[in-house]
Amino acid sequence: MSFLPRTFGLFFLWVLATILASESALAQDDAAYLAAQTDQLFTQWDKPDSPGCALGVIQDGQFLYKNGYGSANLDWDIPITTSTAFYMASLSKQFVAAAIVLLAQDGRLSLEDDIRTYLPELPEYEHTVTIRHLIHHTGGIRNLFPLLSVAGISVEDLHSIEDILEVIVREPLLDFEPGTEHRYSNSGYQLLGVIVERASGKSLREFAHERIFAPLGMRNTHFHEDWTRILNQRAMSYAPREAGGFSQTYLGTLGYGMYTTVEDLLHWDRNFSEPKVGGQEFVDLLLTRGVLANGDTLNYAFGLRVEEYGRVRVVHHDGNFMGFKHYLLRVPENRLSVICLCNLRTIDAQDLAAQVAELYGAWGEDDAPDQFKRKR
Repeated sequence: MSFLPRTFGLFFLWVLATILASESALAQDDAAYLAAQTDQLFTQWDKPDSPGCALGVIQDGQFLYKNGYGSANLDWDIPITTSTAFYMASLSKQFVAAAIVLLAQDGRLSLEDDIRTYLPELPEYEHTVTIRHLIHHTGGIRNLFPLLSVAGISVEDLHSIEDILEVIVREPLLDFEPGTEHRYSNSGYQLLGVIVERASGKSLREFAHERIFAPLGMRNTHFHEDWTRILNQRAMSYAPREAGGFSQTYLGTLGYGMYTTVEDLLHWDRNFSEPKVGGQEFVDLLLTRGVLANGDTLNYAFGLRVEEYGRVRVVHHDGNFMGFKHYLLRVPENRLSVICLCNLRTIDAQDLAAQVAELYGAWGEDDAPDQFKRKR
């Protein structure tokens, strides 16, 4: 009498194991298919004689896929990996803003403080410019690059934050009354870096390491204030030559230059869903968009753009400087993020990130935000 139930039980376990094995095989097939489709997007750069990109696709705080394509250094045929250190350009703005938020939480400064409290060498502008104005690019401080152009100064001539401050201090006028417009200004974020140092009594490199990078386990991330410092596993940046091949671009950094890797950015991305640094208040403030004096809400938060496209909310920012082209894109509702770091001036990192995001289900093809629709 006991034989049939026991036999049935064994049969049931065999069927269940078969089903689970089939589902596992299907999942592996799906992952392999997505990996192949993703790799195909980077085919033209995936060779030792070309610059390329490092890619990370993250969901629920873990990598779904990661890979490197092309070379980090063409002189030595060193391949790009997800541990390659890239100069971040404007992707570093969110980290400068994060340092400001931590100091505000510490009570060392207020976002409503007049920036001349920390930067008395600045001109006495007609209107008060606050720290919050600098964060949202609403302060009217003129952008650094047009100032350099007018002054006949090359980026290659700026070797320190002191050099940059000297350029900004020379301009006595604001472009507009603070709080009335939004106009992207690299000058503002360089000034924020100085404010971090003067409010904390530490260099930006030291403060960010102690309060952000070390707690999150970002071991290969730092602000690179000394452009002559040797950096292991660094990607160089390139531009195409008219006759073929590539030229190396400028080796230095602009003021508070930051280096990081795809591997380290996983930990930063995870902090938005599982706050280890700053707590939920910190994360919420980083995603808080600026508001103009007339009540209009901007799409710019704290070094991040936050935009709503119907049912799709996208948190994103680019980085673009001297041959480095980067894009970081997060779709919170789908718990999906894409990091694309590239070292060739002509690569469209935003489009690549958008295509990868679509492959991994960030949004349907028909309801993708216009600026993230794949190029056909």
